[in-house]
Amino acid sequence: MRLTNKLFLATGLSALLMVSCAPIGTLEYLVDASPVLDSSGGDYHIDPIDSSAVWTQEGISVKVKFYNDQMLDAEYDPKTSPYTLTPWIDPERGYTPPLWTVFDITVINQTRDRVELDPTNAILLLENGQRFFCRQGAGHWYDETEYYDYSYVKWGGRDGVTHYHANFDRNDVWTKSEYRREKPVRKGRKYNGKLTFPALPPDTKSFTLHIDKFILAFDKFEVGWGNPVEFTDMAFRFGVDQGVREKVE
Repeated sequence: MRLTNKLFLATGLSALLMVSCAPIGTLEYLVDASPVLDSSGGDYHIDPIDSSAVWTQEGISVKVKFYNDQMLDAEYDPKTSPYTLTPWIDPERGYTPPLWTVFDITVINQTRDRVELDPTNAILLLENGQRFFCRQGAGHWYDETEYYDYSYVKWGGRDGVTHYHANFDRNDVWTKSEYRREKPVRKGRKYNGKLTFPALPPDTKSFTLHIDKFILAFDKFEVGWGNPVEFTDMAFRFGVDQGVREKVE
């Protein structure tokens, strides 16, 4: 056996022993997804302030920022947030596994009469070809390879106890924070919300967030009237680094 193989096995065994022997609650699962630009750049760039991926064209901008569990728990009370399983810890693994893959989406319209992003047209394409539809697009599964089990979704009960239910539409946090359907953005305004997908498989190294059929124009100006007549597709690529680490207090 080559030395490199021996070192690899030794390192893997040490990591396994650390996870299996660590006290409950001292480990955490961290997912880091960073935007990746093609060499040409094109209509895409990375915001130097918050490191979000940005698509810009003729005064229209779509900003996409990945949120991991640690960021979500900092923004929403973990006891009632539907975005993470915190404070529950898997007793077999010794840490809290991710529940979702979440993106913060901001649409900014400076030039068009109105534009619109339909979250049901958002697809997460993994490097192995697997596709996930966002929570807002539930019901758009076409075959078993696109199915995901949403049965364990958390919401806070009035009695102060954390509950887990299959019905994921009862939490007020969803209503206030998610990117909603049929939200046209008029000239000079912006709209912001979260897009939520299934958790990434642990071997995922990269993925692409596709936002298809983004509406650039309608045949009538007044909001609530008219049919979309101009569309564009966009794709945001991310590199992924994830795994178990010792919790940093």
